[in-house]
This record gives sequence, C-alpha cells and structure tokens, in this order.
Amino acid sequence: MTSKSTRDFVENIDSQRSIKTAFAVLHKTMRTASSGRQYLALSLTDKTGRIDGRMFPDSKVENLFNSIPTGTICQVEGAVTEFPPGSGKMNIVINSLQELCDEEYQLEDFIATSPHDQDKQVKEIRKVIQAMENQELKSLLKSFFCDQEFTKEYYQAPAAMIHHHNYLGGLLDHSVEVLLICKRLCELFPQLDRDLLLTGALLHDVGKIRTYDYHKVKIEMSRESILLDHLYLSAEMVHEKMRHLKFPDELSQQVLHLILSHHGKVNLGWGSSVNPKLPEAVALHHADNLDARVKEMMDK
Repeated sequence: MTSKSTRDFVENIDSQRSIKTAFAVLHKTMRTASSGRQYLALSLTDKTGRIDGRMFPDSKVENLFNSIPTGTICQVEGAVTEFPPGSGKMNIVINSLQELCDEEYQLEDFIATSPHDQDKQVKEIRKVIQAMENQELKSLLKSFFCDQEFTKEYYQAPAAMIHHHNYLGGLLDHSVEVLLICKRLCELFPQLDRDLLLTGALLHDVGKIRTYDYHKVKIEMSRESILLDHLYLSAEMVHEKMRHLKFPDELSQQVLHLILSHHGKVNLGWGSSVNPKLPEAVALHHADNLDARVKEMMDK
C-alpha cells in the first residue's frame, strides 16, 4: 500500500534511480520501438507536473493497454532513466503498474491547481471594473463578476485540456495575465479604447467554464464544446448578457468581435470566425497568444 504521507513527486525526479510511487495515468498509447517490439507509452502526472513512462510487457501490449483506464491513480514501480540519452529528460521504464483504491492515496496529491494568490487576482479584476469609465461595459462586467454562481466556476475552471494553464484555476490565471498585458499595451498605445480592450481580456474565454469536464485528475472536452467551441460559447454568453442590458448595437458588435477574433486571422486555423479588424482586437489576440505561448514553453 502506498503511504499517504510520503511520495515521490514529479518535480523531484531529476536523476536516474529506482522509483516506487503513485501517479495518475493521464494518457496512454501503444507504440513500436526501433527493434520492432511493441510497448505501452504512458503520460503520468501529479500536482507538480508530468513524466513519461514506458512499459515493455511480456504479454500482449493490447491486453495491458485495455486494462489501464486513464484518469486512474496507479502505483508505479520501475527505473528512472534519461531518454533520449543526453536530452536531460527523465522518464520511467515501468516494471509494474497497479491501480490503487481510493483509500490508498490523497486525491489532492494529483490535482494540479494554480500557484497564484486568488484573492490578489480577484482584487485586480475588481479594481479594473471599478475604474471603468464606460458605464455599459462596467455593467456588463458586473453582470458576470458580481454573480457568485459564475465566479465560482470562472475562478476554478482550467483554461485548457493539454496545453497552457491546464489546471484548476488556470482560466483565472490566464485571464488576469492577459488583462495585465493589455493594461501595459494601453500605456504604450494610449489611442486604444482601454475599457473595450480590458473588457475583452476578461471575457474572451468565459465560455471555457462550459468547455471542460473535470473528473478527478482528468480534464476532458464537454460534449457542448466539441460541437460549438469555446469562442462561440463565450460570444453566446456575453451576447445574452448584453441583450438583457439593452446594449448599444455598435458597442455590442465591438465586444463580440473581440471575442470571435481573438485567435487571430481565420486562415491560421486557430478557431477565429472573423479576422481582427479593430486595433483592440489585434491587441487582444497578441496578448492572448503571448500569454499562452510563454506559459506553454515555461511548463515544458
């Protein structure tokens, strides 16, 4: 039985050695080595990060593949190796892997959460809303951020399944980071409509509260998001609020444009339904992309 008080976290695995500890199985796939031998490749995780695992079973790989459900917590025994050699990247050659019962582990050891001070982030959002001069945009933001049911989801949701900010609280982290980048852009380019851009920063990804289902350690796409995507869901949620608030048509169109174009030009294939055509839309796209790409590189 794995101890509940001590375990080997991914962040501490930095040398070749034997290991016996618990990880969550995030992904699995069957692969073929250069020798022609099939093996099972696993992505293992805990709250501190991910590590790859390889298992070369004596029996059929298909049988082992089917016996290991993703999202479960398993005790892993094997050897930490550097692979590819000279890469500095550690992974585990697994000798044995056994699914654990709920009472054999502490779930909080495997749930990745934001490292940031949530209260400080919320204060930043409230400060921005309070300073808004455009009363329509202030009312729109209040309709979201004064809604306890919405903020409970917004502050806990992940921002992605695999890529940047893919942990509980990731959406809040990403949104506030984009907000701070946009505030700096407004200082560099005072011609920008500050209130419009900061509204876009806070609302561009609100649909992500409906995008992901989170069960134990596994983030999955919701059925709704598979069919509609988070840009549409975000625009729909914001449009509904603006209709209720009887928003001016032009301002409504500008806000929706920022949301629907924030993944950049349509021909990039990143999901935008329209090219950014306002300076604020261009600024939001690059702020969003900058935050996502930098975060992704830092997490590698």
